[in-house]
Amino acid sequence: MAIVITRLLSLSFLVFFAITTGSFAQGEIDDQPKIFFRNERTWSGSLVSNGWSVNYRFAKRINAFSSYIIDADLASIRHPKEIESYSLYKSGWGRTFVFGKLNEAFVVRGGMGYQKELFEKLDLGGISIRYFAGGGLSLAFLKPIYYLKITKFDSATHYPEVWESSLFDPGYMQDPYYILDKEAFWVGLDETTVLPGIYARGGLCFEFSSEDRVINAIEGGIQIEGFLKKLPIMAIENNKQLFVSLFATYRFGKVVDARRLKQSPVPGRHI
Repeated sequence: MAIVITRLLSLSFLVFFAITTGSFAQGEIDDQPKIFFRNERTWSGSLVSNGWSVNYRFAKRINAFSSYIIDADLASIRHPKEIESYSLYKSGWGRTFVFGKLNEAFVVRGGMGYQKELFEKLDLGGISIRYFAGGGLSLAFLKPIYYLKITKFDSATHYPEVWESSLFDPGYMQDPYYILDKEAFWVGLDETTVLPGIYARGGLCFEFSSEDRVINAIEGGIQIEGFLKKLPIMAIENNKQLFVSLFATYRFGKVVDARRLKQSPVPGRHI
């Protein structure tokens, strides 16, 4: 997964730098009235090298090029050893499960940061390039996973005869052969535990919308996140406490503070 994300980020950067170079060379003049002091409200979805995330961001303009940002995330964290499979007895229609997985790990994040525009968008179809950095607090929610553990096999057919709902038992479930299926997500939800942590992230943003009041962007960067102790995701010893991940993001939204915009037949900036 990390290799895929790395290649995606590299390809995105190359494509956007190429387009940006072309947009400086030629392009249709942008005659839209501009919003100089512009606050932004955006949403995003990200592919992350150890999971996925969705994000809400509010950007408060400091000056013509810089903004404070407030972030809120919902994300999942996957262990690199996770491999999904079906039950041997319900292949193709049972629930998928990861053999040896103890908990589903979801993270809620809240933080603040800084964003600065490095290259301004000059033409219609052009691209502005920004960098951003920030960090804050994390809360990891660990929901136990329950399995239908086979306790008795038919002596003649060797097919499951008796089973029970159980957490993963390393001493008994030494092979997927002993698992009939995975329980529904809501089973064990009331046993969810919480583990606090902190995170920091940074990256580049390529904003390419052709409308001044609309935000469309591709982002890529790196994130570091740590918790008070290891997250018990898998029934193995090398669960992690510190996570370093790459992400590729599509962001969309709008400018929400247009109070200083004045309509005028003369193209240009209006403050």
